Amino acid sequence: MIRVSRGIIKIVKQMGGNFDDYRYYVIARHHFALRSGIFCLDELCDILHAEFEYKSLHRKPGNDRRRFKARLAKILEGSILFTLLEDGRYKTNSERKLLSRYNQGSRTGWYEVNPPSILCSQRLFFDFCVGSLLAGNKFRSNKNIAKYCSCTVRRIQYATSRNHKEHRFHKRFNFIEDFSSTWEDVQKFRAILLNVHGITSPEPVKIKGEWLVRLNAPNTYSAFVLSGVKGDRAQPTIRPVRREECWFKPVKEKNRQLKLFDDFQKRWFFNERIYTTDRYVQDHSRFLSGQ
Repeated sequence: MIRVSRGIIKIVKQMGGNFDDYRYYVIARHHFALRSGIFCLDELCDILHAEFEYKSLHRKPGNDRRRFKARLAKILEGSILFTLLEDGRYKTNSERKLLSRYNQGSRTGWYEVNPPSILCSQRLFFDFCVGSLLAGNKFRSNKNIAKYCSCTVRRIQYATSRNHKEHRFHKRFNFIEDFSSTWEDVQKFRAILLNVHGITSPEPVKIKGEWLVRLNAPNTYSAFVLSGVKGDRAQPTIRPVRREECWFKPVKEKNRQLKLFDDFQKRWFFNERIYTTDRYVQDHSRFLSGQ
């Protein structure tokens, strides 16, 4: 089983690394684990050619090994994930030591790379890393994760869409229900949000004869792939204790059994004691938020 550690991904980003550095680390660690993670560049090139679709790394005349090895050596020597040995070979550093040194030894989640062909593509592996960072059923903002990954919001949206489509990381859209009124009043309020503050809102819904204003909340993500906590069993059943109260409260639905297989959307309302409509408008308005 090939695993990706969310803790290592965070360490790589915090130290100014790249997800592609970690992709080579995952490949080398999986194939050279029985040799204490020690390998030479030619051995890694053989693995990349044989199992990861690097067609130009063959040993016949006309290959691209010389330029690729020079580029690969620069990546490995500049990464905290590898150590250059005295004989010119490389060694994959221990995950436990990396987590202990940079992550204060805290337990970290992991996800199985499924299928392993994800490691063949830099783009697909980036998508998988984004999915592993977002997963956990917490509200995640595309803007914040884009800033963390040093990419655009559109790139994060593309990654989450592909992960959802390929059944790797499930994306659930959350909607906040505010006040109920007539169709005309709801549409007027939506027009004010859009024209004055630049805030888009989904179409209102009619419940119990009244129209409800709905606002967009950050999405939540969960893993379809095998996951767990390092040092514990896979798929842990104990839910973590929430350390702080959530801004939103779920709407209680009577016919919950009918909703078991319709979990792509979830309804919420504001926790008025902590977060209100005014705060929501201030945080997302193009004028009040300073954007």
